[in-house]
Amino acid sequence: MRPPRAEDVQKAYEWDRDPELAAWNGRPPIRISLSAARRDYLARWEDSSVKTFIIEAEGEAIGLATLYDFRHEGCELGIKIGPKTLRGRGYAGEAVDLLVSYCFETLGLRAVRGSTLSHNIRMQRVFEKCGFVEVGDGSIISRFDNKRYTELFYERRWDS
Repeated sequence: MRPPRAEDVQKAYEWDRDPELAAWNGRPPIRISLSAARRDYLARWEDSSVKTFIIEAEGEAIGLATLYDFRHEGCELGIKIGPKTLRGRGYAGEAVDLLVSYCFETLGLRAVRGSTLSHNIRMQRVFEKCGFVEVGDGSIISRFDNKRYTELFYERRWDS
């Protein structure tokens, strides 16, 4: 994993336009132009309240991981693997393990939290494989299709 660079904008834009990835997050694919998206990505990647990383495999950017909402001695984790052919191959789990270690060992946090919609079985498996525990659920209305979905909340504590 590494910090994002300007040359990563095109791939991030493609991933955010992918209907399958959007549906897993309950959001519609982005519809803004690449130039508008470029401004947004670069500004977000410079935001000191968010830590964004590019996930690489064999020298290629294949995904994006973000740590955000730093509060209560912890943070939220978000992750996506872009290319459909690389999903389900263990990259997300490896990235989550690295991020958890970074949060606990470098940032000194005591908890890492994440959530996923109930139909995103892959992400549920990643959380469970990486030692997260389901701590609750809630209901959301998806901006992707205006349907109600269950959102599952996970947490991994430093002492677990």
